[in-house]
Formats: sequence, C-alpha cells, structure tokens
Amino acid sequence: MQAYPKNKGIFILTVLTLSFVSSCAIAPTGNDTALKPREGQKKPVFAKVTEKKRSSGDPYYYFTMAQMARKSGDTSGAIDYYKKAIEADPSSPVLYADLAHLYLRNGDMELARELLEKSRDVDPSYLPTHLFLGELYSVLEKDDEAVKEYEKAIELSPQDQKPYLLLATLHVQKKEYSKAVAVLERLIAKIPNSVMAYYYLGKIESENSRFNKAAEHLKKALEINPDFHALYMELAQVYEHADMIDDAARAYAKAIEITPDDVGIMKKFGAFLIQHGRFDEAVVQYERLKKTDSSGPDASVKLGLIYFEQKKYDRAVEEFTEALKKDPKNDKVRYYLGTAYEEKGDLDKAVEEFKRVSEDKNASIDARIHLAFIYERQKRLEEAAAQIKEAIRLKGGDTELYKLLASLYKNSGRPLDAANTLEEAVKLEPNDEDLHFMLGVVYDEAGKWQESISEMRRVVEINPRHANALNYIGYTLAEKGVSLDEAEQYIKKALNLEPESGHIIDSLGWVYYKKGDVEGAISELERALKYLPDDAVVVEHLGDAYLKKSYRKKAIDAYEKAHRLAPDNEPLKTKLEKLREEFKAR
Repeated sequence: MQAYPKNKGIFILTVLTLSFVSSCAIAPTGNDTALKPREGQKKPVFAKVTEKKRSSGDPYYYFTMAQMARKSGDTSGAIDYYKKAIEADPSSPVLYADLAHLYLRNGDMELARELLEKSRDVDPSYLPTHLFLGELYSVLEKDDEAVKEYEKAIELSPQDQKPYLLLATLHVQKKEYSKAVAVLERLIAKIPNSVMAYYYLGKIESENSRFNKAAEHLKKALEINPDFHALYMELAQVYEHADMIDDAARAYAKAIEITPDDVGIMKKFGAFLIQHGRFDEAVVQYERLKKTDSSGPDASVKLGLIYFEQKKYDRAVEEFTEALKKDPKNDKVRYYLGTAYEEKGDLDKAVEEFKRVSEDKNASIDARIHLAFIYERQKRLEEAAAQIKEAIRLKGGDTELYKLLASLYKNSGRPLDAANTLEEAVKLEPNDEDLHFMLGVVYDEAGKWQESISEMRRVVEINPRHANALNYIGYTLAEKGVSLDEAEQYIKKALNLEPESGHIIDSLGWVYYKKGDVEGAISELERALKYLPDDAVVVEHLGDAYLKKSYRKKAIDAYEKAHRLAPDNEPLKTKLEKLREEFKAR
C-alpha cells in the first residue's frame, strides 16, 4: 500500500454538517492543542516524486491526476482517476475515502457508504474513515452504526477530541442528553483542559433550561481560555435565557473587549440592549458601529428606531435621513422617516416621504395606511379612502384593510358606504364574526335595523357566546318595541356571559321598561348606573323610568345629568325643558 496525502475535506467535522439540534449548534473552534496521531499509527505522507517519469499503471500517478481534476472542478474525471488508483492499489483506505467524498458531493450517499465501509475493511486502524463513516451513518439515520464508528475512533485515538464531540452531538440530536454528558465527561477525563468539552456541556445544560449549570461549564471553559470571545457570547445568551440581564450585558461587553472591531458582536449586543429597553447603552454600541465602513446604513437605522422609541423625533429624522444617503432605495427606512415626520407633526414632509415608498410591497402598504390617517385628520376623506383602496389592491383579500376602510366611512357619516365595503369583505371571509358584527352596526346606523338584526343573528350562529351580539339583538328589538319576550331572552343570555356589564344591564332595564315593568326597569337601570355613572344613555333611560313612575324630581335630576354628559342631544334637551315647565306649573 502506498502512502497518499490526506484529503482534508474528509476530516473536517462539517463535511456532513455536524451540528447540535436547534440552539445546540456546533461550537466554534477553541484553542485546544492540536492532537497528535495515535501512538503506533503510521501517518500518511506525500510520496516523493522522483525525476523518473511515472508509468500510467502507478497508483500515485492516478491519485495525482485525480487531485488535479478535483482542483479544476472536473468531478467526473477525478472519479475515473480514483477508480484507476484503487484498481492499482486496492489496499489504500485513503483512496476509498477520497472517492467516497466525491460521490457524497454528487449526492450519492449509498455509494459513498459502500466505499467508506471498504476503506474501513482494508485498514480498520485508519481513524479518519471511522469519523467520516460515523457522520454518514448519522445522516442516513443509522444511529447504532454511527455510535459504533465513533466508539471505534475513540478506541483508536483516545486523545482526539473529534470522535467524542461527534458522538456527543449524535446523542444530543436524539435527545439523549445524559448519554451526551457521559461522553463529554469521558473526554474531560482524557483531556482535562478541553475547552470544547465544557462548551458542549454548557450548550446541553442550556438546551435543557438548566442555566446555572450551563453558566458553570462555560465559566470553566473561560478559566482555561479567558480570551475566547465566543464563550462570552454563549454565556451572554445563557444569562439572557435565565433573565439575568445585567450579567448578560457584562458578558457581551467582555466579548467586545476581546474583539473590539467585531461588527457581528456589536450588532448582537446592540439588538440585546434594544430588546431589554437599555436604549442609552444601545446608542453607544450603534454609534461605534457607524464608525465602521462595513456597517452600512444599519447602525443609523437602529439609532433612528431607538430615538423614535424615546420620542426624540428630530434625532430619529437625522438618523433615517443619513441611512437613506447610504441606501436611497430602501423603502422601509423611508417609511420610518415618514412616521418620524408624522409624529413630530410635520405632516407635509410625512406625506412627501410616504408617497415615495413604492418598491417594497409591505412598506408601501403601511405607507398608504399612514397617508390615509393623515388625510382623514385633514378632512380629505376621498383621498384617505383612495389610499386604503390602493393598500387593499396591493395586499389583496386582507379583510383588516376592508375594516379600516369601513371605519373611515362610518366615522365620516357614510354608513351605506361602510356597509358596501363590509359586504365585500364578508364575501372573502363569510365566517368572520367581527365582520358580521361591524356590518350589523353600520346597517343600524344606516336605518336598516332589520338587516342589522339579521347580521347579529349570523354572529350568534358563528359564536353563540358573543355577548355583544346577543345584547345588540335584544336592545334593538326593545328599542323598536317588537318581540319583547325574545328581546328579554337574548339580553339575559348576554348577561349570563357578562354579568357585570353595565351596558347589558341597561338593556335589561330598558326591555323591562318597554314591557311596562317600571319597577323592574328602575331596579336594573339603577344597578347599571353603578357600573356606568357617566353614561348619558343609561342616565336618560333611568330618567324615563322615573318619569313613568311619576318620580318627576328624580326624572328632572336624571335628565339634567344626562344633558350635562350629552349637551348636543336636542331631543333630550327638549324633553328636559318640557318636564321643567310641567313641574313648575304644578
């Protein structure tokens, strides 16, 4: 068997994407001492190339040609040369492993497995094959076979970290945490200063929400290598999960102290500070980021959002404007700028920026909505409606936008337009109880009380426990003076669901009033008043009941209070004046 140079691609742990599950990701490389070959194991070396021209039957010739083909991207040619090399030297585990790597790159896992098993069979002491085969078995979900390969690798080279870490990772993937811990403890017994072992133990404990233990392992790793910034980053996340926010901040700060120019760490630290409301500290981090050429507009955007959150809108405008200088086509940032102008009251500039948002679909939709709000405030209702309609066109089928448009029409005194809008929305979402409820309300405002009742009944069909719909039906029937027994039943059902609702109690009192049970009405209306002492409708209803019972002084007092609460209610004002005159005449 000839000696061939090792193909490093075979032995890197990420050949088959070694990783912990979810948050338990493969750790970065520590500063552990490079591991030596197992004692007694021959280390493959480059064969010396003599001046004598090699023959085409020389396995090393084919191996060299295969390597050259690989480097040039000729995978097919490399495979052919490896096959010839194996034919010339069938006892070399390296050749089988190299060829397996090529087939793996082509997606042929089964053929790669067969070649690796052949590599193992021709030389059971060749460590790299066991590692590679273990990883492949793991991907193929042949976990028992993978465990055997890793254990064999540990037996061959007990001072090598790789098989321990691969085996521990396999156990973690299977949620066999106790087995993973046992493997890592075996590694520590062999290599007491293994940073990676303690790192993995920390990850496992964190995965199982044992954050104190996770922190202990990571601190132990830091005792071994206090300048390993990735350990501080992991420790920061552990502290964050444990709600030890101050400790997490100190860990992030230590990582930055070790690598002060690491943009990624600064961004993570800044995001952490924002998430936990430590805005002043976040400003410091993002100001540092602004000074780096690689940060782009991100730092200014984050600063703008921080200042916006702090209601420092002038500063927010400055940062968003600076970000747009670096990235003028960034619609999301332009949208942020528009909202900052809007909040500081500069509506003209806000409108100008919102109108310029066009390429980013989501940002454009949000900008249209803000334009609609601004136009509504400026009483430009048609323009406001046009913006929401455009947002509906862009988003398509979003009933929340239909609700927004209906509310705009409703608030501007156009209930029929609101109803038309909601009718279109109901076609899209026929079982949306909120849409039917809103439609019932606007029908009522449009004078279509029977249609309103129909929609409210539909709400109750969808959700029999919808107290507001039950109450709406009952109160509307009572107000119209029809089906009063049915009205009472609906209201009592609503009251069973919300026994302390002043509005529902008022409805019950009102249906009693309509049925002629004045004493029952007064009892319920006085009870409703305890929950809604400043509701003009409840107070007026109570005044009506007092008047029906000939309690004129109480009725006048109630009407006067209701008038103070609703001074624009002309019918109430007329009723009060008439009662005062009658009371004086007596």
